[in-house]
Amino acid sequence: MAGWQVRARGEVNAMRGHENLPELSLPPTVVAGHLRTCAEELSALLRGDGSAATLGELSEVVTQLVAGQHALSHALAGLAGRMDVRNPALATVSPSEVEVLTEVLQAAACAVSCSAEELADAEPLFEFASDSAGPDTRV
Repeated sequence: MAGWQVRARGEVNAMRGHENLPELSLPPTVVAGHLRTCAEELSALLRGDGSAATLGELSEVVTQLVAGQHALSHALAGLAGRMDVRNPALATVSPSEVEVLTEVLQAAACAVSCSAEELADAEPLFEFASDSAGPDTRV
């Protein structure tokens, strides 16, 4: 759907030509559900038999995965930031449980960020393979 832009906070902004439509807000559960579905579809495409894509396409996939992992890292860090023992909404939850949950979310954010950085190191290698074998080579 050309013209749709999904932002990290779940906001959707639609523009068609010169017409600006009002911003819509998607619940985080909907955004996370779409993320999971897309990840599962990508996994099925890349793990299946046969040639999934061209080297040029896979190079772009890696670039998109790096950006996606950075966004996930920020989302997890934001979620960790919401788990604050001073938050009155969490008054009925044991402070030690909130602290442990916060630490787990922070560690997950760090792990995803590290994964993105490692994958980013592979981007030039994908580009080299694509340039050497040809971007239209199916693998």
